[in-house]
Amino acid sequence: MKLTWKLGALFLSGTLLVGCGGDGGGDSDSSSGDDTSASDTGGSGDDLGEASDGLDDDGEAGSGASIDPLIKDLVDDFEDLPNEYAEIKSAYQQDSKNVEAVQSYAATLLNFAMLHAQKGNEALSNQSLTLAAKAIQKAETAGVEFPQSDLRPTIHYGYACLQAKAGKDTEALALLNKAIETGFNNMALLEAEADLKAVRELPEYTAQKEQWTAHFEEMQKRQQEEQKLHAKEDLGKDNGYPFDFALKDVYGKDIVLEQFKGRVCIVDIWATWCGPCRQEVPSFIKLQDKYSKYGFQVIGLNSEQGSTEESRAGIVKNFMANNSMNYPCALITEEVLAQVPNLQGFPTTLYIDHKGKVRLSSVGYHDYTYMSTVVEELLKEQAAERLAAREKANTN
Repeated sequence: MKLTWKLGALFLSGTLLVGCGGDGGGDSDSSSGDDTSASDTGGSGDDLGEASDGLDDDGEAGSGASIDPLIKDLVDDFEDLPNEYAEIKSAYQQDSKNVEAVQSYAATLLNFAMLHAQKGNEALSNQSLTLAAKAIQKAETAGVEFPQSDLRPTIHYGYACLQAKAGKDTEALALLNKAIETGFNNMALLEAEADLKAVRELPEYTAQKEQWTAHFEEMQKRQQEEQKLHAKEDLGKDNGYPFDFALKDVYGKDIVLEQFKGRVCIVDIWATWCGPCRQEVPSFIKLQDKYSKYGFQVIGLNSEQGSTEESRAGIVKNFMANNSMNYPCALITEEVLAQVPNLQGFPTTLYIDHKGKVRLSSVGYHDYTYMSTVVEELLKEQAAERLAAREKANTN
């Protein structure tokens, strides 16, 4: 499925942590047309380069145009990427203190980093992430106020990994502090990440870890309460709509949404290449385990990259096996995808009540507390309706 960049970028956005894992050094030396010299944590990243974005004089991507090496390997997947990237980059260069321009530029570069990593282009992935980090650091130094989101902690964490891989352990530790300060909260990942091994061996790390652990515990309690409230508020809006599909799962078995009518369902529209999507899978497994006996079902609908339906199904089957997934998945079609109003990105999670109506459509990564709260509320509705029906039958 060939995407426009605006739609594709939304599919790729979220909490994917890039810059960690794999071999190779830190900041790339390969030329991209953007500045690659701003590789130190303290650098301002002022010079972001004036390379061609591959546009003709009329603003179109011409066959003879020079494509920026940073995006050259991506234009086959996103037809309008040269134009979109030129606009995003230009808006940032015109005003690097405009929060929307900074976020759009940094998020685009973060998406480039993920896509290049997928393709095995580690140097370009590292370079994209470095440029994203420089843009965020420059804005923070200038006092730009950012809204709460996953963007800054993701970029700070990823760049900390790059600095650690380059042997800059003290700088990496400072970046980890910045990541945590802006919302990063995964202590298990900090402790397990191979690229951060030398950072964990710093004398000051132990004391820092104790402070982080206390901070995480308090933040987790607060976030769980906020997530429960947020989930109930979102469900209460009841901006529902009809949704249906009749597909074959990746093993060739019929999977029809109508057959699950009478159950509360989650339909997860996702992809194995999407970091936030992968992050949610353990929560779906846990939900299926815990609530299936009450009349609940998770179904995954995948949008995968591959030349044939068979190859795309194979990708999903391998992922399911490697992650012990306990619910069915099928390849989504464009016709099914088109049923979701104003589709904004992957993952998109549809919460469907026992009558078959989509009651809530959430976009992006959500944690288990949020998901389980919505599921429990829908199951309570189902139970209350069944109880009322039994009481009415007994009365008659």
